[in-house]
Amino acid sequence: MEADSFGSPRTSRSVRLRIAGEDHRTVDQAAADVVATARATGCRVTGPLPEPALDTAAGRRHLRLVIVHEPGPGTLGAFQRHTLTAGVEVKFVMAEERAERAPAQGRRNRRHESRVAAMRFLVSWEVQRHPDLVTGLHDFFAEQPEKREEYAFAEELIHGVIREVTTVDGVIARLASNWSFERIAKVDLAVLRLGVHELMGREDIPPVVSINEAVDIAKEFSTEESRRFVNGILDRYKGELPRDPRTAG
Repeated sequence: MEADSFGSPRTSRSVRLRIAGEDHRTVDQAAADVVATARATGCRVTGPLPEPALDTAAGRRHLRLVIVHEPGPGTLGAFQRHTLTAGVEVKFVMAEERAERAPAQGRRNRRHESRVAAMRFLVSWEVQRHPDLVTGLHDFFAEQPEKREEYAFAEELIHGVIREVTTVDGVIARLASNWSFERIAKVDLAVLRLGVHELMGREDIPPVVSINEAVDIAKEFSTEESRRFVNGILDRYKGELPRDPRTAG
């Protein structure tokens, strides 16, 4: 990776890199490579964290944020030697720079925001399988726009998915007919894990609410194909549940 691919970051206790490109799978692989490069130098890393996809005249661009905590000279040198993936851009960004999002309409939906936060962390967890989950969650929630206590629902979902991931993944693999589990994009997998977890164990949430939320998140952060893929799997699983899809309990 050439030094000028990143620009000139200010001295900071953390370095933030945004990976962008039109193919979400290539972007995911490039982001995972950046995480591996940073961790190999002994740094803690938050990410890769998906940001909302951007629709441009050239097509949809997919964004991942990687935050490297307390990098040393060896870390920045490793980035400069890193081979940049074709079709992917990587640059340093400041903490104030956030992905463009459509302005919120009406009252904030805190549960939706928590689901988005949970999805973003689960993408990071899938890449890193954080050996220290407590620190991983601390670093992640320190980056959120609201205080950690505002994301209590997100933490419930994160811990629930991770605790039950073998069972949840078994459901996804069974229902993703003609689709290899390993080929499921990381954002789609995180969304599906949240949706299946809610359908499986959160009887306080009507199944149709869980599905609609998952589809909305897939639409915002992934592709049109992903939206249909997520909806199809969760709708099939809903049909196996012995309860009214429109009511809690």
